[in-house]
Amino acid sequence: MTEFKLPEPKVFDPKDPNPCSGCSHCCEYIAFEIDTPQNVKDFRRLTQDLLHQNVWVYVDDENMWHLQFNTPCDKLLNQRCDYYTYRPNVCRDYAPEECSRYGDGKEALYLFRSPEHLYQYLAVKRPVLFDQLDRLTSIPFSKKVLQTTSKAYVF
Repeated sequence: MTEFKLPEPKVFDPKDPNPCSGCSHCCEYIAFEIDTPQNVKDFRRLTQDLLHQNVWVYVDDENMWHLQFNTPCDKLLNQRCDYYTYRPNVCRDYAPEECSRYGDGKEALYLFRSPEHLYQYLAVKRPVLFDQLDRLTSIPFSKKVLQTTSKAYVF
């Protein structure tokens, strides 16, 4: 399975008859808003989610948390919808100018692609919770190392 990648940025042209040409980003994942994690139990659950291939967690520009599954639609064929005439309303209603490809200036605040990214976030942003989680699960990285490494969890 190929690794999920964010689309290459492009300037949106409202006169372009096919603004999605060469892109199928919106058809290559599904994401759901989740409750903001509050405690060790919540972060242990996110750690479990992030142990799965092609699963990410991100925090959007409004501080809402999301669980994202990077898995293409079965009807996607060569970056084109092979089910276009019958596509569901969620696909019909999607506005191409809202695609992250066009960089409307609203990026995610945090992107976690692995448990390590989540631990890094906790070590820097929520150190008390990091310590609690570490006591229960023996995080394989020290807080000091995580606090001094590059912030891979930030867009």
